Amino acid sequence: MNNARKIVGVYLAAGSSRRMGTAKQSLEMAKGIQLGSIALLHALQSQLHSVVVVVRKDDLLEWLSEEVLTYVESGRCRFAVCAEAELGMAHSLKSGIQAAGQTNVEGIMVMLADQPFIEGEMLTRLIDTFGSEADYDFVASGDKGVPKPPVILGRRMWPAAVSLEGDAGARTLFQLPLYRGQIVEEEDSLRFMDIDTEERYQEARKIYSRKYMLT
Repeated sequence: MNNARKIVGVYLAAGSSRRMGTAKQSLEMAKGIQLGSIALLHALQSQLHSVVVVVRKDDLLEWLSEEVLTYVESGRCRFAVCAEAELGMAHSLKSGIQAAGQTNVEGIMVMLADQPFIEGEMLTRLIDTFGSEADYDFVASGDKGVPKPPVILGRRMWPAAVSLEGDAGARTLFQLPLYRGQIVEEEDSLRFMDIDTEERYQEARKIYSRKYMLT
C-alpha cells in the first residue's frame, strides 16, 4: 500500500432517521451489536489515519461499542457536532470535512452509519487505489457502475463538497470534468444496503445473523 496520501475518515451519523421513526445508530443488528458501531469499527481497524464521527448535538453516543470506545480513548476516533443536521446530509458532510481537513490530510473517506455490510477489505481497496495515483481527486465504490459510499474525496473537491445543500451528496461532483478519479467496482451489492425503513431493518437483521452470527 502507498502510505504517502494521508486519509481521514468522516463517518456520517447525524441523520434525522425520519423514515425509521427512531435513531438508527442504536438499532440492534444482533444481541449487543448496534448498527452505528459496525461500519465505524471497520473504519477504525483500517489504514485510515483517524475517523471523525459527525453526530447531532443531542446524541448521547450510547450506540458506541466497547471496542469503538477504545479508539475514542486513544484519540483515533473523535466527534464533530453538526448544528444543522436537520437540514440534510450535505450539512453533516460539511461539518465532517471542516473537522477532518487538517493541512496534511490529502483525502477524506466519507462513510454512512447505516451500512452494516461494509467490510474492511472494501475500505482497503479504496485506500490503495487512492494512493496509487497522486492526481486522483476521488475514488468511489461502484455498484454496477454507479458510485456509492464509501468514497474518498481529495482536497481539490472539498470546496465544492462543502458548498452542497440539503440532502445532496458528493456523487454529483464525480461527473464534472474538473475532477479525475476512479470507481472501484464491488461484486456484492449487499455491501451497499442501507437501513432507512423498518422493513429494510428486519431484512438486514436476518441477513446479518446468517452472514456473521451463524458462522
